[in-house]
Amino acid sequence: MADEKIGLVGYGTVGREIARHLIKAHGALSVVDSDLARGEEMRAAGATPVEDLAALAADCDAIVLSLPGPPAVRAVLDGPSGIIANANPGLLIVDTTSSDPATGTEMARRAKARGIAYVEAPISTPCPGVTGPDTIRQGDGTFIVGASEEDFPRAEALLRPMARYIYHIGPVGRGSAMKLVTNYVAGATRIALAEGIAIAAAMGIPATRTMEVCGNAAAASQTLDEVVARRTGDDPDGVGFAVDLRYKDFRLANELGRSLGVPMPLGGPIVELYQMMLAKGWAKRDINSIVPFIAEMAGVDIDRPESRWPEAQ
Repeated sequence: MADEKIGLVGYGTVGREIARHLIKAHGALSVVDSDLARGEEMRAAGATPVEDLAALAADCDAIVLSLPGPPAVRAVLDGPSGIIANANPGLLIVDTTSSDPATGTEMARRAKARGIAYVEAPISTPCPGVTGPDTIRQGDGTFIVGASEEDFPRAEALLRPMARYIYHIGPVGRGSAMKLVTNYVAGATRIALAEGIAIAAAMGIPATRTMEVCGNAAAASQTLDEVVARRTGDDPDGVGFAVDLRYKDFRLANELGRSLGVPMPLGGPIVELYQMMLAKGWAKRDINSIVPFIAEMAGVDIDRPESRWPEAQ
């Protein structure tokens, strides 16, 4: 794919890291982003900003999407000014957005009708304590791909420079479903950890001790390692993945499970908990802020706790 013209839609936190790899691999990159102010940053990185989706579609052999969610994917791909309507047959669309199977399946159907290949390849991280953007910057991403057998090799070649793992799960729909599963499990684990830290604090045990013990006991997990790395790192208040995006993933996972007839006894309460975080103004905080959020709800200081337990005399 070295001689192909490559485009990118979405020059956000993850998109700019994807852009660096695409520029290095292909020598040039055309980019569309809703924030026109990012144009100078794009030029400095070696990319060419393009204002028109239709022009991008007509000029490219492959386009990577890095967008916030399903509505943005539909807005970019669908309609008379979208990519699908204006692309030449043979275009490859690789969608790295954390989306939902319904959106992917519908976009793949519409793309196929015009001789265009649509592949979903949402990103996860195999590295504890490393944010999604850092994972891509280091070339260590996990890409969970939904694609036809015919389209997968082209997508794999495009993704390989930024990937540690590339999993072809099956046809379009299954990649986004698996990404929702991974985020649901990791997110539920993080909530359980936050609750456990609050319980321990109410017994007078500080968070550092709780996490140390959990890390060397049955509660050990990559999610725990990430929380520890965040709290002890150089930028504990930095945002690697925002609460509102994780809320979106929980909501989509809950809806998917229910639509498939899968019992979701945890799904509803988890979605409500994240709605509470949004209502309290925590939308743009890092997902690991669930730890102080639960502590605040519990009325405990997890770093300097005071025991509520009646000690033996």
